[in-house]
Amino acid sequence: MADYYNWGMDSTKIPKSYELPQLQHPKKPSTSWKDRVGRAALWVGFGLSCVSLYRRHYSTGTSIEGLHNIGDVKWWACEGQGHAPGAECGYAIVPLDYLNVSAGVAKIALGRYKATASNRKGSVFLNPGGPGGAGKSLATMAGAYFQRLVGEEYDMIGFDPRGIGETEPQTACFSSPEAHAAFVSNTVLDRGYDVGPNLTDPLNRYHLIEQQRDADALWKVQFEICAQTMGDQLKYMGTSTVARDINYITTLLEGQDALINFYGLSYGTVIGQYLVNMFPNRVGRVVIDGVVDAIAWATLPAYKWERLWQTSTDEAYEILFSDCAKAGPSQCALAKSDDDTPADILARVEAFLEKLYYEPLAVPNATSPGILTNGRARLFLLGALESPTSWPGAARAFAQAMDGDGTSVLNGLSHTQYLRDLERSAVSCNDNKPFKAPTPEEVIDEQLDVLAHLTRFALAVVVAEPDAGCQYWPVTPPERFLGPWNHTLRNPLLIISNTADPATPLSSGKLVHETFGNSSSILVQDSPGHCSLALPSLCTVRHLRAFFADGTLPKEGTVCDVDVSPFPQLGSVKAYSAEEEEILESVRRAAQVVFGNDV
Repeated sequence: MADYYNWGMDSTKIPKSYELPQLQHPKKPSTSWKDRVGRAALWVGFGLSCVSLYRRHYSTGTSIEGLHNIGDVKWWACEGQGHAPGAECGYAIVPLDYLNVSAGVAKIALGRYKATASNRKGSVFLNPGGPGGAGKSLATMAGAYFQRLVGEEYDMIGFDPRGIGETEPQTACFSSPEAHAAFVSNTVLDRGYDVGPNLTDPLNRYHLIEQQRDADALWKVQFEICAQTMGDQLKYMGTSTVARDINYITTLLEGQDALINFYGLSYGTVIGQYLVNMFPNRVGRVVIDGVVDAIAWATLPAYKWERLWQTSTDEAYEILFSDCAKAGPSQCALAKSDDDTPADILARVEAFLEKLYYEPLAVPNATSPGILTNGRARLFLLGALESPTSWPGAARAFAQAMDGDGTSVLNGLSHTQYLRDLERSAVSCNDNKPFKAPTPEEVIDEQLDVLAHLTRFALAVVVAEPDAGCQYWPVTPPERFLGPWNHTLRNPLLIISNTADPATPLSSGKLVHETFGNSSSILVQDSPGHCSLALPSLCTVRHLRAFFADGTLPKEGTVCDVDVSPFPQLGSVKAYSAEEEEILESVRRAAQVVFGNDV
């Protein structure tokens, strides 16, 4: 394994023994398209993922014969429903291990939506987040919408990262996604942590420690299963390798001298930070939106992330109730009268959550009948916070649960988080620097402190963002990038952060901006929700297009308002031009594919 402190950020600095054969620029083949986004539960996918919780993958219906050698690329017209006219699907063959080319090959699933302007400028790689988000569909299904946001001069390139979606080898620890869902069903990793109302109560702490013991055992068993079924294949799925794939495929598609263009959301911002630091001299137009602190991602155990990354979660929670009170009962079902204050609504919701701790709600009519627990209800609310356009529907479902019918809430969760394999762990655990295994007491004491002083959702995110248990991860990757993280870049990085992002706070965006200094600029969107796509903003899109057009950066201190409110009657009464309406609709449609929800 290579932990990079001193060498290895730029491909020119890889030791001679690791150099790859000279790439042969492939002939431009035919055309292609395919991949279908599934839908996350009722509204939104959790977490470091501006991405739905699971995705269904459909066969391309096209043979990939002739793809054998490193550097081979093949495109064909995508088949099946849901794809944009003219979208292409494809594969690229890359080294399985860039530090040992003899280890074999990986097949990276690609999607492409070609530039529609005559003055083509290259390709923009898109990533929706995760880890675990299959990004091919961003080009095949939403390519035209993303092109409207970044510029018609670029090809939109979606790709399924290592171990994810249709890329091979796939993460396949369990025999099927359903087998994985059955394994975790009704465990703490499914129902969430049940947190008592009194955080200083020793019995509450004891109960949480017992839940943590169960969680640790579940992670240990899952990773032992992974070791048995996948062996060494697991070690090639980290972010360092994904960054090298983007670098390699850029050369295949655009040539050795082409710059890399990238737009990453949520966990995609981790990819972006790895990418620009590993290949600083090849940075073209790179945008990271909904920013994760990559240094913490790589160097801190997951149970310490909440203190850094949930600094805006309760602010988003308060905005939900403030907007609900303004909207009133006709628009927000959690409001009981026009005289309700945000504090009134919050108090009723928290009282219901407390009641669930002592008396879970029976839900016999859900798609998967079960019980609505304190932990599950908190998970549902956390998911809603990430997607403000879901708030009217989420409020309606939660109000029904408060009235005794938890069907919509349970259907909204619906185990979809586990209708996939362990793709996320394969990335986060390969990325994470080895650490001393914490005791259950240490984990819970950390989380109790965050619960008491920062956010009510600390333990909800532990389940919503399943990155824990890496002390049991069975393999060591051949490469684990650990910095430096502050390279001077050939072209500056554009950072976008929302003021009340419940998963990736503005503080993370500011930290990354400070780290890069003059090699970056930050654009702030004044809104709740996860990533700027959460609520459409013409101002944000104008800055995005200007940046991709010629590198124009927003002035320091620029803050963009949004043009859409979570509850309809709170929206602007401004009349928009046809072009502006088209841009707003493109943001909505791009978000629909990324989040997997109707917006």
